[in-house]
Amino acid sequence: MELGDLPQEILIEIFSRLPPKSLGKCRCSAKLWLNLLSTPHFIKSHLTRKTHQEYLIVNTTFDPTYSISTIKDDSIWKTLPAGLGLRDQTHVVGSCDGLVLIVPEYFDKLLVNPITMQQLKIPNSPLALNRSESVTMHGFGYDSCSDDYKVVMLSYYDADNEHDSTFVDVYSVKRGVWKRVHNSPYDHPFNLADEVFNEISAPSGVNLRNFPLNKLVVRGECLCMIEYDRTDVWTMEEYGLKESWTKFGVHADNEYFIQRPLGWFGDEELVLVTKCVTLVVYNRTNGILRMVIKGDVLQPLDGCTFVESLVSPALISA
Repeated sequence: MELGDLPQEILIEIFSRLPPKSLGKCRCSAKLWLNLLSTPHFIKSHLTRKTHQEYLIVNTTFDPTYSISTIKDDSIWKTLPAGLGLRDQTHVVGSCDGLVLIVPEYFDKLLVNPITMQQLKIPNSPLALNRSESVTMHGFGYDSCSDDYKVVMLSYYDADNEHDSTFVDVYSVKRGVWKRVHNSPYDHPFNLADEVFNEISAPSGVNLRNFPLNKLVVRGECLCMIEYDRTDVWTMEEYGLKESWTKFGVHADNEYFIQRPLGWFGDEELVLVTKCVTLVVYNRTNGILRMVIKGDVLQPLDGCTFVESLVSPALISA
């Protein structure tokens, strides 16, 4: 019996264990495999394996240089091709299911799979405030209730660092439309399914002076908060339960004075930017802090971690 003669369920079970790059070669081998490996059902089955390599995508001070690094494999870097349309003054907002949201300062947003190099341009919200008169923030995530990826854009007038109301626009990647939802006077966490703001209790003992500057990231399946300009890392072990916040410190000497985090690799390794604008990785298990081998990549501005996947922004919007 040849591989192509096996039932579809068994083929999916076999192929879902392969990395995306190998699957790309399989797609080119036979039309039958191309059709099978391109279906939304298979892509989701492949994604749920949760055994895929994690990467780091970084925006640096060079022209728009975006580099992918496999931290666990001696930090092998490669620059994304210019064909992605990346420009100066661009920010890496975040990632979900292998997709990364990139927001240029003055151009359309870009949703890209850095492994397959597929991309989708997201138009700026026609409802948002004038950019020259306001401050904007972005978020990106998956809404399992509607099986849709959504971009959240917050904009407010910045007058003496105070604002009365935050205007919130949500973009549905599946439908390809922006809409205005309820405003909020606070920078609360946003619920993608209900498209409303929720308030989550901060951990007891957190430094409140720089609280608005703390960074929220995902660690495994948990919400994680990293204090600004400090080395305290908080994890909410049970979502929504204040008593479940736990804390650990990143122990670093002056050589690796921490400035800000970029993201987690799995549950144990945290990628951070130092005051000297270099990348280091802290292993929570053994407490070791090591320099990332950068090659020619210098001065990271921002970035995030993401998993390799076959999820296509073009397929989602179809």
